[in-house]
Amino acid sequence: MDLSKEVNELKKSFKEGNMLTKIIMGIGFFITLSSLTELSSKIIAWKGFIWDGLRFYQSIFVEPVSSLSSHIGLNYTELEIHVATISSICIAIGMRVQIMGQKVAFRNISEKYGKEVIPNLTFFLIAAIVAPIGIWLWYGLNNPTIYIWWVIFVSMFLPLFIVVPKIILTKFCDYEFFEQGNFSYFKSYYIYIFSLLLIICILAAINTGLTEQG
Repeated sequence: MDLSKEVNELKKSFKEGNMLTKIIMGIGFFITLSSLTELSSKIIAWKGFIWDGLRFYQSIFVEPVSSLSSHIGLNYTELEIHVATISSICIAIGMRVQIMGQKVAFRNISEKYGKEVIPNLTFFLIAAIVAPIGIWLWYGLNNPTIYIWWVIFVSMFLPLFIVVPKIILTKFCDYEFFEQGNFSYFKSYYIYIFSLLLIICILAAINTGLTEQG
């Protein structure tokens, strides 16, 4: 796309157009300009909204955990608190999504065979509690090396580790992916993640508003 050619064509259209054409093009220009200004203000507003959320999380969670944990023999760096928090949340949500998926799968199994089959969800419930506790104890009692980009990748794409093994099993083993097409692990996982982030940011905005009023 030749930008200079497009600009020249626009100038030519403006010069050769009648008064109505010029008015319409002028109005279009100001609408576009105002839209860009509005977009800029929205970006600034969202930046402040997210920044308030981060500060709220830092003051209401990270600082108290760092202070209180030392009294019970657990020592955390700020990075360890961030990673332990992210990992715990993602594991808990991942297990919750697994439970939802299993319920859908076993409902389909029951419909297929005409007999109600109830899934055993104990493992997922225990893992959602034990795994986060283990992570916090590991970081608090030891000084492990943290591979931050690996943590980010696993946290962002955790549903891959749920879905891909199921797909592989359907291709190479006698396994049926009963919830496929009826339940989305990705959609459910990301809805939970973004809902949690949104709640934190909303609480931060409320807290900021109350602080400013006080």
